[in-house]
Amino acid sequence: MNSTDIFSLALGLNRPWIISNIEFVEGSSKAKELHIYIDFERGFQFGSTSGESVTAYDTQNKRLQHLNFFQHHCFLHARVPRIKNKDGNINIVDVPWARPGSGFTLMFEAYAMLLIESEMPVSKVSDCVGVTAPRVWRVFDYWIKRAYSKDDLTAVKRIGLDETSRKKGHSYVT
Repeated sequence: MNSTDIFSLALGLNRPWIISNIEFVEGSSKAKELHIYIDFERGFQFGSTSGESVTAYDTQNKRLQHLNFFQHHCFLHARVPRIKNKDGNINIVDVPWARPGSGFTLMFEAYAMLLIESEMPVSKVSDCVGVTAPRVWRVFDYWIKRAYSKDDLTAVKRIGLDETSRKKGHSYVT
C-alpha cells in the first residue's frame, strides 16, 4: 500500500474517483501545504437529472480546502465532470466529499461546526482552521438554515422572552 492508497482511504474515495497526484509544496506563508489532485475514471457513466447514464461532456477544476494534516494546510484539486442532459442542459456532477458551491470539504465543515457547537467563538474557529470569519459564518449559516428547515414548529403555541441587565449601567440582553 502506498501513500496514494492511504489518502484514498482517508478521503473515502470510491469509484470513479481516483487520486492522480499528491504534492507537498511550500505555500504562500512559507509553510508546507499538501495538495491532492483528484480525477475520475475515463469513460465513467454518471447519472443525469433525467435518469440516464452519460459520460462527461467536459470538466471543471475545483479547489477545496480540507482538514489540515497535522500542521499543514490541505487542498483538494478535483477535475469535476460536467454532463449534458437529454434536454441539452449542462450540469456539474455533485462530488461526495463537498457540498456544491462551498469551497470546503464536508469534513472541514464538520470540524468547524464541531468547534462552534462546543461554544468556541467564530473568530477563534477561523484562527484555528485558517480561514476568515465570514467564510466560517457562511458555513454556519448554511447548516443552521438546513437544521431549521427540518424543524416542525406547527405544535408551538407560545414563545417566551426575557431580558436581563447585563451590567450595572443597564445594558439589556434579551
